[in-house]
Amino acid sequence: MGIEEFLSQDSSYRKSRLLKDAPSFENPRRVILDTDAHNEIDDQMAIVHALLSAELKVEGIIASHYGIHTHRDSMEQSHREIQHLLRLLGMEGKVPILKGSPFALEEPHAPQRSEGAEFIISCVKSSHEPVYIACLGPLTNVASAYLLAPEIAEKVVVLWIGGGWWPVGGPEYNAFNDPFAADLVFSCDLPLVQFPRSTFRMMRLGIAEMERFVMGKGAIGDYLVSLFKSWNINTTRPRQWWVYGDSPAVGTLINPSWGYYVRLAAPRFNPDFSYRHEVKGREIEVCVEVLAGEIFADFFRKLEAFSLQIR
Repeated sequence: MGIEEFLSQDSSYRKSRLLKDAPSFENPRRVILDTDAHNEIDDQMAIVHALLSAELKVEGIIASHYGIHTHRDSMEQSHREIQHLLRLLGMEGKVPILKGSPFALEEPHAPQRSEGAEFIISCVKSSHEPVYIACLGPLTNVASAYLLAPEIAEKVVVLWIGGGWWPVGGPEYNAFNDPFAADLVFSCDLPLVQFPRSTFRMMRLGIAEMERFVMGKGAIGDYLVSLFKSWNINTTRPRQWWVYGDSPAVGTLINPSWGYYVRLAAPRFNPDFSYRHEVKGREIEVCVEVLAGEIFADFFRKLEAFSLQIR
C-alpha cells in the first residue's frame, strides 16, 4: 500500500495511539534521547529543541555510535559533541550523559552492554509512567536494553528516525549502522513509532531561515549556524538547504498532532535493507507525514526566548 492510499483512508489513522495526548508544562513527558550526535548536523538541533522544551523532561542523553567507517571511535565523538552542546547551553551537569555501545550488535540476539543500555533499563523500571526513547541513530542501545530486560517493553515507547521508504524500504543510514538491532526492534514487542526516510526528509531548512531565526540567538544558535555552513556551504558542492531529519521525533513528542500516523504490520529487514512483509506480524505506528513548519516554528520560538533570558 502506498502513501497516497494511507492518506485517502479514514482520518482516524491520523492520531497516534502510542504518543497519545500532548504533554504540558505541568505534566511533562519523560524522555531519553539516544543520538549519534557527531555524525551530521541534525541531531544537534533536535537535542537543543528537546532541552529547551518544558513539555519534555529529558532524563538522560545517550551517545550512540555511527559505525566505524567514518570514525572508529564514533560513539566517543558523539559523547563529546553532546557535552559541547550542554556547555553552550549553560546546562553542564543538569542532564546525565551516558556512553552507549561503541559498536553495532555482532549477532541478532547478543546485547552490547553499556552504561546507556543500563540507564534505559533503570530509568524505565523506576518509572510509574511511560518513558519515551527518541532514537536519532542506530537502535543498538535500545535493542541491547531490551535483550537484557525484555520487561521494559511494558513501560516504554520507542521513536526511531530510520528505515527506507514505505512500503519498499531500501538503503538508509541508521538501519545500515546496525541491521541486527533494527530487525530486532521491528520484530519484538517494544512499542514503536517509525519515521521512515520518506517522512524525515520533509524536514528541510535553508540558509535564509538559519540566518534569520537561529544566527545570533546565543552561543548555541551561532554554533548551529556554523555547523550548517561548514557542512552545506563551504564545500565543493554547496547547497542552500539541509534535511534536519531528527527533528520529527522531538517535535511529535512535544505535540503528536504535528504528525500523521498509520498502524501497519511491522516488516523485517532484508540484507539489502528492503522490507520483507510477512503475513503475520505485530503492528507498529508509522508516521507518514510531519508538519515541518510547526516543528521548526516551535524550535525558533523557544530558541528566541532562551536567547533573551541569557542576555
